[in-house]
This record gives sequence, C-alpha cells and structure tokens, in this order.
Amino acid sequence: MDRYSLRPPQRMGLSAVLAVLASLGSMFFSCSGHPGRGLILAALSIPFGLVGFIRSASPEISGGFASIFSIIVGVVGIAVALIAMFFKIVLF
Repeated sequence: MDRYSLRPPQRMGLSAVLAVLASLGSMFFSCSGHPGRGLILAALSIPFGLVGFIRSASPEISGGFASIFSIIVGVVGIAVALIAMFFKIVLF
C-alpha cells in the first residue's frame, strides 16, 4: 500500500456482511428443521445484498462479489425453505 495515498483504505461494507450472514443462516435454519426462520433470513439477504452491491460501487467500500453471492444464495434459500416447509407439512 502506498504510504502517501490520498484515498482511505478499502473496507468491507456492513450490508454485504449482513447479506452473507443472513443467506448462510437461512440455509442453516432451513436444513436444521426451522424453515420459517430460514425463509425470513433468505428474504432479508436479498435486499441487504442489493444495498451492498450498490454501495460497493464506491471506491472506499468492497463487497460486490459477496453481495452477488448472497443474493444467489438467498434465492436458493427461499426455494430450500419452501421445499422444507412443504415436506414438513406433508410428511410429518
């Protein structure tokens, strides 16, 4: 890193971190028998990911790839939660 740089160091955006945690938490809850919680977290990870992706356009904030990853995992998490809810209702 240049010692005399005018730019501040790049840091990971809070919304990108929250999006990744929410999307991975949604998969955890959906697969551990709590698909309602998984559905809520998956639904939260998509807007967090969108905000993180938009904010990552700034040169001071990173997290664009993490935000895209969390949006994809959030969409898959919604599908997994709905399938888990269906099988929980039908089979048990």
